Amino acid sequence: MKNFTNSDNLGKFSFLLLSISLFAGFYFNETASGIGAKADFYNYWPWVLDLKDNFYIPGTKYGTLHLPLHYMILSKLNLVFTDTYFLRLFFCCISIFVPFLFYLNLKIKFQSIEENKLWLLASLTFLFPSFRYSSIWANGHITALIFFLLSTLFFLKWLEKRNYETLSLNLILQVIFLSLAVYTRQYYALFFIYLMIVYFQKLKLNTFIKLALVILVLSLPGFWIIYSSPSILKVTFSKEISSSLLINTSIMAFYLIPIFACLFINNRKIFNNKKRQLLILTFFSILLVCFLSLLFEYNFKIGGGFFLKLSVIMFKNNFLFYLTSIIGFILLSYLSIEDKNNFILIIILLIGFSAYMIFQKYFEPMFFFIFFLIFNSKLAPEFLKNYKNLLYLYVYIFFYFASSIINDFLSITANL
Repeated sequence: MKNFTNSDNLGKFSFLLLSISLFAGFYFNETASGIGAKADFYNYWPWVLDLKDNFYIPGTKYGTLHLPLHYMILSKLNLVFTDTYFLRLFFCCISIFVPFLFYLNLKIKFQSIEENKLWLLASLTFLFPSFRYSSIWANGHITALIFFLLSTLFFLKWLEKRNYETLSLNLILQVIFLSLAVYTRQYYALFFIYLMIVYFQKLKLNTFIKLALVILVLSLPGFWIIYSSPSILKVTFSKEISSSLLINTSIMAFYLIPIFACLFINNRKIFNNKKRQLLILTFFSILLVCFLSLLFEYNFKIGGGFFLKLSVIMFKNNFLFYLTSIIGFILLSYLSIEDKNNFILIIILLIGFSAYMIFQKYFEPMFFFIFFLIFNSKLAPEFLKNYKNLLYLYVYIFFYFASSIINDFLSITANL
């Protein structure tokens, strides 16, 4: 087993094998976790066709608040791939760039970690249901993720080179690609809030001002789109922030639980100097969730995340869901005390995704990428030091993927 895990080809073999599984899913028209992405493809296909002859048409005309870049790209691809089957197949091929770009990011962030482990971690992307059905049904989440990971790639290169005095190419490229992600899915604008804080911390004032002007220019098409379709600003925002906080923490806990659990089992000493903080965080997290639960109102039939649906299916109540929200607050608070910028980003994510509909796909696999690429934490490199951690994570995500397939086949959540 040791010789097998130490093989330089194990990670690449995993990447290849799981890539093939994605195309198998394409062949069988996989719709893990529901038919949402499939429905989006066919519902908004008239928009794609109309964009072939028009540079811009607001999505509100077709019943969506999505920004148009993804559909503009599909309209150009449709000039080459006139059959939607082959267009989807081509897009499925392109989607492989998401885990590959994740690997390239990891390679910059964790230069002391052997590449085999980085390939294994990147390959896990293929098992996330949201990634799979978005790839298979040519969904905009994939386009946005490609732009987002290109942005983080140049962000990490910029941090590595520490060129904080000039408006470098890495700096310009990261804001350009993040802008493209925003024009695909507008919630990526939340990361501009985080980045502007980081830029203000690190850049000289004159460089910061120049970069702010570049970002302003990049945002001008967005202002024009908002002017022509003001309803885009609404998206799905809701004032029920108490419900959003519980759902968001529960969803983020889903991705953090296996990582923290593996570290607690295999490297418990990493938490030794924070036992007191963990006890305090646990106490306040319980109090906060108990209070928020009194205000919780959400229709679990339209999203809410894995744990909310599991809680309803298994126990016919929200108790398991509340427990995962408590765990989520604890784990996110732990990351916050590790670094102030972690705290800023977590607050942005918790408040920014305040909506009357919150789906797990909004965070998947985006939050998984954020943990390993953007958060400043000693937990990620510690996690990657041990092959057992990766093995346990694979088992966890595989069961999640299998449960999504079973749910889709038996329509469990659809019949709740």
